[in-house]
Amino acid sequence: MVKKNTHTLCVVTVFNLSSCADNMPFEKTVLTISSDNSFQQTLLYNGRVGNKINIGYRELSNNMARPAFNNDVEYDLSESKIIGYKGARIEVIEASNQSITYKLLSNFKS
Repeated sequence: MVKKNTHTLCVVTVFNLSSCADNMPFEKTVLTISSDNSFQQTLLYNGRVGNKINIGYRELSNNMARPAFNNDVEYDLSESKIIGYKGARIEVIEASNQSITYKLLSNFKS
């Protein structure tokens, strides 16, 4: 947030706390994160059985799943802790039946 007609820049946190600084140089940029006609790619963690994890891939367009672009893939973690799909690469740090801890190495490729 910028106070109008001043050179003060204020930031509001998710806890609704604000912090302001005077004479801070800044550049205002508007970014669109998602829109109704956006295209999204998603990896969904579906759990683990033994050394294998199951990952679902979904593509959404206009906030609707595209049935032809849904896929479930199984990865054997005893072979490699790094998994990949459509250019996205993930290092699996820990995986249980209910959760996964991972490091994103690269995002989806266009």
